This record gives sequence, structure tokens and C-alpha cells, in this order.
Amino acid sequence: MLSRIIVPLLAAAVLIFACSPRTQSPVANARTSVASADGVTSHVIVDTTHGHVRFAIEVANDTRKRVELNFADGRTHDFAVLDANGREVWRWSTGRMYTQSIQNRLLDSHNSAVYAERWTPPSPGQYVLVAQLHSVNYPVNQRVEFALH
Repeated sequence: MLSRIIVPLLAAAVLIFACSPRTQSPVANARTSVASADGVTSHVIVDTTHGHVRFAIEVANDTRKRVELNFADGRTHDFAVLDANGREVWRWSTGRMYTQSIQNRLLDSHNSAVYAERWTPPSPGQYVLVAQLHSVNYPVNQRVEFALH
């Protein structure tokens, strides 16, 4: 029962932190949004303000009904970083193993789920984040360009 309270609070804290204003920094933040016709929206956030990079996918249920995210296995999301030449320099899922069981995540009306990870970049440069939510019924595949100085 306690996890039903803590998990949404942690997700809200991640979202508030990722969206909160910060002092001027030599690196940029990026955010993209995609709305679907059925009231589920996704936001991909890149936060580069503290020497490492934070990535997040937020899936929001903007409807009055409960929505169920279906996943074919234990892999719910993934993040990949491409360099300026399009070569993959990092992938969050590399070396990870996943359960083979189907899983579901319920999103109540006007609630959201946040999937976030961190990356320590090897050097400054231009990069592209490829963010994926592996939901069978609400998949997300978005690209966000960002620069590290």
C-alpha cells in the first residue's frame, strides 16, 4: 500500500525537477512532446545541467478514464545516444536482462508515468537522444537533439 503512494510521489518529484527553472548554464535542456488522438501524450526530457545527463520519458493520461500501458516483456523503456555522425555511443539497455513475462501499468485519469535514467557523457559535442517506450499499445519513439559544451 505504501508503494502506491511513494511511486507517484517519486515520479512527480522527477518531473518537477526536470521541468523546474535553473540558473543559466553553458549546456542546454531539451524537451519534445507528442500527443496521440486517444488522449495519451508523451514528453521526452533531456536535462544537461549538472555534469551528467538525465533523460526522461513521461507518459500522461489526459483522459477521464483509466489507461493501461501493456508491455510484452520486462523492458519498459530504452534510451540511446547517437553522436553527430549518427553512431551509437551509449545505450541504457546494453548488458541488461529482462523478464519474459507480460506486464501492465495502469494510469489513472490525469496521471502520468515517468521513466528516467542518467548518462555520463564522454566528451562535449552534438548528440541525439533516441527515447523509446516499449508499450505495445502506446509506443513512443522520439528523437531529441542536444549539445554539451
